Amino acid sequence: MFYSILFPAEEQWKNPRKEAAPDCFRDLYLDQIFRPILNSRKEYGLESFFYTSLRDSDTLIYRQKVMRELEDDGLRGFFSDFSQSIYRLSQSMEAIKKSLTSENSYENHYLTKGRLLDCADSYCTELAGLADGLRDRTLCSDGLRGFMRYLAAYTGTEAFTELRGQIGRLREQLSSVEYCMLIKNGVLRVRKYEGQEDHSKEILRLFDKFRQGDGTDYRRKLSEEPYAQHVEAAVLNMVASWYRDIFENLDHFCLKYLDFIDPTVSRFSREIQFYFSWLEYIRPHRGKGLPFCYPKLCENAEHLYDRDGFDLALASSMGDAGQPVTNDFVLNTPERIIVVTGPNQGGKTTFARAFGQIHYLSCLGLCVPGREAAILLFDSILTHFGREEDLSTRNGKLQDDLERLHGLLGRATSRSIIVINEIFSSTTLTDALLLGGRMMDALAKLGAPAVCVTFIDELAAHGEETVSMMSSVREDDPAVRTFRITRRPPDGLAYAMHIAGKYGLTYEQLCERLRGGLCGSHKGG
Repeated sequence: MFYSILFPAEEQWKNPRKEAAPDCFRDLYLDQIFRPILNSRKEYGLESFFYTSLRDSDTLIYRQKVMRELEDDGLRGFFSDFSQSIYRLSQSMEAIKKSLTSENSYENHYLTKGRLLDCADSYCTELAGLADGLRDRTLCSDGLRGFMRYLAAYTGTEAFTELRGQIGRLREQLSSVEYCMLIKNGVLRVRKYEGQEDHSKEILRLFDKFRQGDGTDYRRKLSEEPYAQHVEAAVLNMVASWYRDIFENLDHFCLKYLDFIDPTVSRFSREIQFYFSWLEYIRPHRGKGLPFCYPKLCENAEHLYDRDGFDLALASSMGDAGQPVTNDFVLNTPERIIVVTGPNQGGKTTFARAFGQIHYLSCLGLCVPGREAAILLFDSILTHFGREEDLSTRNGKLQDDLERLHGLLGRATSRSIIVINEIFSSTTLTDALLLGGRMMDALAKLGAPAVCVTFIDELAAHGEETVSMMSSVREDDPAVRTFRITRRPPDGLAYAMHIAGKYGLTYEQLCERLRGGLCGSHKGG
């Protein structure tokens, strides 16, 4: 039996979900990715779905298949319209139920009961319309196919048929209600219609002989919402006293169908926005030619890879100005740790963030940056990125780095994803080599997939579990970064000197400028 478009079984849906962003969001820039998504659909409350990564491959494949199918623009539009309509009706019904259970006559009156009837009518129309519109369409994903089977069964039940029948009968009865109003000097009188002449028809007939062609239509569509609710409610109360049977039927209808919206239908209308929000977010990136794929989900780390992956937060921040450079990574047993070295500002940290992003997004069941990917079903993503020194603790930056690293390794397992960025930069090279080696020993023993960005070239040759990758520069101009991260051993070159030379800041260039300045000063004296 269908229960959720995000989870194949009710038991999985009932598992606890996170209400706050995981700790890794800040370091991996996942907060920058999800913030516009969540803000654009704030009313749906999707946070817990994006904050909770999954380790159940069946659920993730269930989501992947639904999202693949919703990439069809026509089908997505069909479900999107339905979702928005049902969700708006659900929100309206919350306010209506609150009013109808209130003892305040200013809220609990026949105007509100009429709104309930309108909502019930729209609800039945939406469900029947979706069922009819998709009757001849073959759906492939278990999720969408399951919902349509549920909808067909639900709209065919005796209860739903009875609801539609009662709505039709009430509409017909209420359309027979007729009354007269006399408004004079701020006083409103209401009485039952008893065959009085319709003066509007007489006026139209009188002026018809002066018609010389079609004129401009100055009529305006008036809102259904009351401008003086208390006045309209009072009028309806008086009218109800003359049509007791009809309005008693409306009373009974509201008592019986106060909760007419099916919870599974309501849940579907909210949860499917999870897919819509992601497909809308990545659409402009696909439009620029950036690749997205549905990754293979692996129970072990024997063969992990992503081809043409990229940092999605960076791609979003670039807007129409360009697009990020794509990079690959491949880990084959016994390889577990990618050590990234190379010149500053060469894309090393961006590569590390992309590694973490791709894993997290995959374990939400989303399509991810890359042409083709295989990722580990992880138990947690643990990150260690640079932080400003906290003066309140009176600890130095090195001590803070060590304490955070100790905590990270204490929480990690062989199924964790670890991303470490530029650690031990505050100490001497000798100490950094010693501490970095011990860190690599701990990571190798742990066996978890990891990326370590470092200025210490020696860490890239730690052992068979280590893969060395480097950020590259242009061969004809080493001062220019290509932002390509390639698999090769570190070259030990100090590329900072090329940048210094480009801007005239090498030791020799500064000395030459100082000598020139001194000579000029001497001549001037």
